[in-house]
Amino acid sequence: MIVLRNLTKTFTINGRSNTVADNLNAVFPTGRSVGLLGRNGAGKSTLLKLIAGTSTPNWGEVLSTGSISFPVGLASSMHGDLTGAQNTRFVARIYGADTQSLMDWVEDFAELGEHFHLPVRSYSSGMKGRLSFGINMGLAFDTYLVDEVTAVGDASFRRKSSEVFQARMKTSGAIFVSHSMGQLQDLCEAGALLENGKLAYYEDINEAIDRYLFSLDPDRTKASATPARDDNMVRLPDGVRLLYGLGLPNTRANWIFNCMRRHPQCLTAGVPETHYFDIRSGRNRKILSQRRNKLTELAAKQKTSKSKSDQTKILTQISDATALLQVHSAPGEGDMRHEAYIDYMLRRRRKQPVLCDLTPDYARLRQLDFSDMAGLGNGMFVVVLRDPVDRYWEELCLDIPEDKRTIETCAEQLHNILSLDGAEVVGLRPISDYARMLSRLLPAVPRDQLTVLFHEDIEDETTRLAVLEKLTDALEIDNLSVEKRPDFEQAPGIPQLPKELGRKLCEALMPQYEAAYAAFGVDVPTQWRWRPENLDVPEASVALLPEISTAS
Repeated sequence: MIVLRNLTKTFTINGRSNTVADNLNAVFPTGRSVGLLGRNGAGKSTLLKLIAGTSTPNWGEVLSTGSISFPVGLASSMHGDLTGAQNTRFVARIYGADTQSLMDWVEDFAELGEHFHLPVRSYSSGMKGRLSFGINMGLAFDTYLVDEVTAVGDASFRRKSSEVFQARMKTSGAIFVSHSMGQLQDLCEAGALLENGKLAYYEDINEAIDRYLFSLDPDRTKASATPARDDNMVRLPDGVRLLYGLGLPNTRANWIFNCMRRHPQCLTAGVPETHYFDIRSGRNRKILSQRRNKLTELAAKQKTSKSKSDQTKILTQISDATALLQVHSAPGEGDMRHEAYIDYMLRRRRKQPVLCDLTPDYARLRQLDFSDMAGLGNGMFVVVLRDPVDRYWEELCLDIPEDKRTIETCAEQLHNILSLDGAEVVGLRPISDYARMLSRLLPAVPRDQLTVLFHEDIEDETTRLAVLEKLTDALEIDNLSVEKRPDFEQAPGIPQLPKELGRKLCEALMPQYEAAYAAFGVDVPTQWRWRPENLDVPEASVALLPEISTAS
């Protein structure tokens, strides 16, 4: 744990005073990776030096319960007249580490070649960063101070740096400075914003990033209603556009998505769900870890395989897995930040005009992410919504093992959930938060790039094909032929929702109904459990809720 107590640092330049730390009081918890954000010149590097003890405050103090590294990545950390090897040896002696072991590790990791034995003053800034990072990661600290270093080098080196850093984070904490929002989301859990000499700590790195971006441009939420279309951004081939699928679970989104996968004018990525934008935004790190492990398993399998046909098959799988991981190692910012993603989506394209990225978890992205997606080749979005009560109840029931899925067990679980307030009911199943999703999606995506479909209309055999044609018309592609359409699977059997519990669940989910009606009005199916006209009748949200039949 690191505690800042009344920490103050002021510089005087040309007679003008500049306070970068103004009576700071903060706590950086043990074992947490914290992203430190702030404008250029805000004093982030100075704060790292103060925490490391390489700079002295005007007053106040820094207290720590464990060991702290010197600031990784700062050029001042290394002695310019000493070689990389001599600097490494010097640091090893200071910290009581095995000198030769550390030198061997750093020389191999930093990839400096013969420069490792040349004076550091001859290094580029990137080489200095790699040396500094290598020395620090080769030593065991309770807290690492990292300043813009894992962004140096090629994609392979950045990936290697990220993997080493994340390995250290299993037993240590860090304070991490970077201007790459994607990198901070990938490597940090919490965030801290240094602004006008004041420090604010946030438990969620995404909240810290949002506050930082707002400090750069207070009107950015208004501006983000217009998707970013940077003329220098990597572009799709002429006549090609992206389709993002945000189908929520326990809806008929799967049937719609399967139709798109079978459509001859659509190309689906090499995996059913790319998870590109949600991993990029800091979510689903577990999936990224699983993909890395899968590549390791394939490599080991290839070594032991003796059959030529099996080896060919495994090598193809390794190629696919490697291509996917390259997408996740793309830079967080810059005109070409989506280049690897577009290359991956186009890998097997022939003449298809639509590239499909059907990843339901995109429903939980931020407004800034949606704006970025919409601006990438005029990206199209398809969302499938369902009556909030029916969808919530079915998801709850299907989470219970089938042999225990009785009306009593399901009702008991829902009864316990409804003892919470409405926000907590939704919070237990955040994917059910239509209000949150729509409040972020609608300001970021123009209506002509958004197609909203409803589960109930897809369930109805008389309207099903019209719903599908609504999407194909929006994409300007042919209707899907009969022989290409997937089978329509039977709805799962779940218990009937008790009437009284249905009323209470409807009340808890009222913001979800209101958000859907406010956005789509008369398009919302009449089968939904609550309608806006019920507001004109006292207590209608409870009294007029019909008996809820077996959910479909």
